[in-house]
Amino acid sequence: MGGMIFISCANDPYQFGGICCRFRKFGQYRPLIMRLFSIILFLTPYFTLPAQDLAGHWEGYITQDGKTDTFLYQIDLEPGGQAYPGTSYSQTEDGASSASFQLTAYLDGQQLVIQELNQLDPPKPKWCLKYATLSLEQFPLHDRLKGRWKADGCTPGEMVLERHRLPPEGTAVEEIIPPTITGKWTGTLSQSDRDYGFYYEIDLSRNSGGQSYIVSEDNGGSAFHNLEWQYDSIFQLLSFKELEVASKTDSNWRWCIKSGTLSFRREKSRLVLEGEWNGFIEGYDLETGPCADGQVYLEKPILTKTIVQKQSMLQRPYEAESKRKIKLERILEVQSSSIKIKVWDNGTVDGDVATIFLNGERILHELRVDKRKYGIPVKLNQEDNFLVLHAESLGDISPNTVAISVDDGVKEQIIILSSNLNESGAVMIRKFRVSD
Repeated sequence: MGGMIFISCANDPYQFGGICCRFRKFGQYRPLIMRLFSIILFLTPYFTLPAQDLAGHWEGYITQDGKTDTFLYQIDLEPGGQAYPGTSYSQTEDGASSASFQLTAYLDGQQLVIQELNQLDPPKPKWCLKYATLSLEQFPLHDRLKGRWKADGCTPGEMVLERHRLPPEGTAVEEIIPPTITGKWTGTLSQSDRDYGFYYEIDLSRNSGGQSYIVSEDNGGSAFHNLEWQYDSIFQLLSFKELEVASKTDSNWRWCIKSGTLSFRREKSRLVLEGEWNGFIEGYDLETGPCADGQVYLEKPILTKTIVQKQSMLQRPYEAESKRKIKLERILEVQSSSIKIKVWDNGTVDGDVATIFLNGERILHELRVDKRKYGIPVKLNQEDNFLVLHAESLGDISPNTVAISVDDGVKEQIIILSSNLNESGAVMIRKFRVSD
């Protein structure tokens, strides 16, 4: 067939969504064709006028239409004027398979065109050689490339890449710590057959595994579950499935093995995962021992450099005195500087004793928490305020979990904080800012 390129596709675990594109041999003309194709792509940019240098390291992900798999993807572009030679690297989420490629790229207005030329490593099996047209978005401290990719014989999809950079000298720009779907999420889990909520955490690792942590405000204590998860970046849905109980404080208690699909959204100061769950009692299945279903609400703070610095300033004296770590779990926004904080036990009253600090000042000392809502009026004296729950006694059910509400006169926001003798849960209360 002379110098034409033919591609065959077959199911293969090394390729996106189970598809692997393989080159058939096309003889002695292949090196020449690749060289000519590279020259064409290098010449094309000279008809455009780029406004910025896109050389450097970019990283992000790739998805495929109609498939749940997400693939880690990164490119390194060398300085080249209007065209950028470089390399790319793709990896499955579990890290089991990966490949690197030679590529060329050029800027066409506000779009970067990328073409992978050949696969560098491993020699086999062959992955798709991707062609992408990405729109450029610029932010104070990072750039984003986002758009569609395709390859002959492969299912096309979305590509998102980001590059972080330092602000110009003398520019006072606040650095946002890049938020990710991985890491620890904190919130609550409800169940339709009871009137109290559970403190609930999930910790998502980069290999699609992780753990959940749940605390019962009734009998049962607490437990860790091993889990697996997948994230669909197109529809912004996270699916999780608990696999087994890894450890628990009450050996006689049977926990629900839970699974669900949570919708992802980004708000001003937080990332949110929210949705429904169902499951079955430990030792049974959905048919023989179903659990009453419920709702999950989880969030992760969006941290800025200023917030981290303020948190660090507050943590140092507190940790030095109490010998405990502070874990920032939630962010609340209020409309007024004058607020009322209420504290109570939303589950079984088991003798929890708590001390509460606001911005390092003790505002509640050794309160024995019960069903009565103990109210404290406070005045916020700064934009970012840190409320810390310090467990003095864990009561009969470990760890110490209490319900806390923050009422600014417009609405009342209720959360559950968890603390033990090694860690103190914290919430940041932010005064409303129009510029956010």
